[in-house]
Amino acid sequence: MGGKDGSSAQMFPSVWRGDFRSKAEFDATAGHRAAAFEVFDWLDDRVLFSRHPFTYKAYCAACDAVSAMRVGWEFGGAGARGSVHPAWTETVACGTCHLNSRMRALIDFLKTRTDLSAVSRAYAAEQTTPSFRVLQRLLPSLAGSEYLGPQFKSGETRLHARNALNVQRVRHEDLTALSYADAAFELAITQDVFEHVPDYRKAFAELARVLTPDGRLVFTIPFFSDLAATRVRAKVGPEGVTHLLPAEIHGNPVSSEGSLCFQNFGWDILDDLRSSGFADAFGSLYWGPWQGHMGFPFFVFCASKGAC
Repeated sequence: MGGKDGSSAQMFPSVWRGDFRSKAEFDATAGHRAAAFEVFDWLDDRVLFSRHPFTYKAYCAACDAVSAMRVGWEFGGAGARGSVHPAWTETVACGTCHLNSRMRALIDFLKTRTDLSAVSRAYAAEQTTPSFRVLQRLLPSLAGSEYLGPQFKSGETRLHARNALNVQRVRHEDLTALSYADAAFELAITQDVFEHVPDYRKAFAELARVLTPDGRLVFTIPFFSDLAATRVRAKVGPEGVTHLLPAEIHGNPVSSEGSLCFQNFGWDILDDLRSSGFADAFGSLYWGPWQGHMGFPFFVFCASKGAC
């Protein structure tokens, strides 16, 4: 793994458990994975010693330090095997940087699986979040934006107030109609965004357009590894939004009303990425309580216009 600079990361094993480019490839390892997951499950249960919020110490890739990780039950539920557990990707938040498990996993992927020293121009589809500030430390040239609503044009800026003491100028970008020039960036990053974009394939094509010929898109999504095909929850048509399944609302950093989830992604997202201008795409499986990553199977995704 990383740690070439002599950082604390050298003291901890990698959390990356394999790269998968299709459901068939993932299913081919089902036997080995089941044996491993039985061990993971037992270890997760040993860490999960309380049904109340608690903290334990683990390595944070964002802080490059051991921190107190808070495990909360705000989004708890029953797992596939009937066990009750927190929403693992949304909890285990670092007490220092406050990033949750999936955010810190993406940071670890960038630091250990990407040559950040070769990135001089990067874009993130967020700007007002704590994770954006962490990403800025890794990528000083990072450009960011939020989606502020259909009434704005990509590239416009508006004042956004989280509260009376926190007002900032925010750039609006629609991922399906970015204002940036072709090949503007070497790296693009999104975190749990595509499920809120009805025409996500168009967003993939736009991100491929603004990336250089060897550029990469690194992202997280709520992902359903049992689904071969993405499950559409809602559509947008001439008469507005049509719900095919009960409305599912996720948090939104720039709106107290939240954001509608339009789809639950399955493995066909990798084919969609390849059809949208990317040469390669894969999901990278992670797990490791020593870095505050529990539960499974969870992935960080990477799509590259060149060879990965």
